[in-house]
Amino acid sequence: MPTFRPAIARGAPSLQLVATLGPASMELAPAMLRAGATHFRLNASHLGPDDLGKALARVRRALPEVPVVVDLQGAKMRLGGFEERPVRGGDRVRFSLVRPEASETGIPLPHPELFRAVGPGQTLTCDDARMRFRVLDAGPELLETEALNEGVLRPRKGVNLLEHPVELEDLSEGDEERIRAAEGHADVVFAYSFMTDGREAAWVRRRMPGCRVVGKVERRLATRHLHVIEKAVDAVWICRGDLGAQLGTAEMARFVASLQPSEEPPYLMAGQVLEHLTRHRTPTRSELCHVHDLLARGYAGIVLSDETAIGADPVNAVEQAAALLAAF
Repeated sequence: MPTFRPAIARGAPSLQLVATLGPASMELAPAMLRAGATHFRLNASHLGPDDLGKALARVRRALPEVPVVVDLQGAKMRLGGFEERPVRGGDRVRFSLVRPEASETGIPLPHPELFRAVGPGQTLTCDDARMRFRVLDAGPELLETEALNEGVLRPRKGVNLLEHPVELEDLSEGDEERIRAAEGHADVVFAYSFMTDGREAAWVRRRMPGCRVVGKVERRLATRHLHVIEKAVDAVWICRGDLGAQLGTAEMARFVASLQPSEEPPYLMAGQVLEHLTRHRTPTRSELCHVHDLLARGYAGIVLSDETAIGADPVNAVEQAAALLAAF
C-alpha cells in the first residue's frame, strides 16, 4: 500500500502540515507552501462539483506537484443554505427536506436518509453539537424539533443523530460527483468523513483505482474499529470536532489521551489544533504544549482547518505551525 508521503521527496520535513484552503486562503497556496505547508486540503462538503473542479485547477496551476486532500462528505450530513438564525433554548425549529422557498417550511436539511432514520425523542445535533434539538415529530419530509440550548444556527454546518448516526451502504451521489470532478488532477488524496470501519476506502478506490484514502475518525464506531481502519487506509486523521459531538467531550478526551498512534499508516491530529491562530498572531502556550505532546507520542503531523480556511492571516498560521513542527 502506498504511504501518505510528504509533498516534496527531497529535503522535505518528516512531519506533515496540512493547510485547509478556504475563503481566506484560496489565492495564498504558494505563500503557504513557502511558509511550510506540506499538503493542502479542500473541504468538498462546502463545494459543488463544478466549484471543486475549479478550485483544484486553480491550485494545480500554481502548485502542480503538491498533494491536495479532498474531503468527501462521506456519512457527514450538512444543513442546506439559509440565512443564519439565532435560536434560544425551547424554541420550536422546523427542518425540511425541501428548500424553504418551495414551501412554508424551515431549515433545509437535504438528506432523505436522515428523515428515514430519525424518530421522536431523538436528538439532532448541528455544528459539532454546538446546537442540539429534540425531535418532537418526524415525517418523511419535515422534522418538528425543540432547541435544547441557545446559539446561532448557521448554513452548511454538519448535522447528525446523537443516538445512532446514519449509516451508508456506498458512496453518496454527491461524493461520486466530487470524485469525478477530481479526475485528471495529479496527486489527489481523498479523505472520507465519518468513516465507520474502513470498508469505505474500497468504495472510493472502486471509483478511482489506486488513489490514496484518509480515514477520518469522527464517530464512536470508528474508535472501536481503528485496527481495521488502519489496514484499509493510507493515513488516519483524528478529528476531534465531530468526535467530541459523538462521544461527549470528556470521553473524547479520554480516547485521545489513551491512543497510541501507529507509524503505518501515519496518524494526524485535526480539529482546533492551533485554533488561537484563527484570530491571533501566535498560538497559546497550552496549544504549544499539546502539539509537542502529540508529536512525542508519534503523530505524523497536524491539520489546520479554520486557522487557514477562514483565519485572519493564513500564511502566518502556517509559519507558526511549521516553526513548532520544526522545533520538535
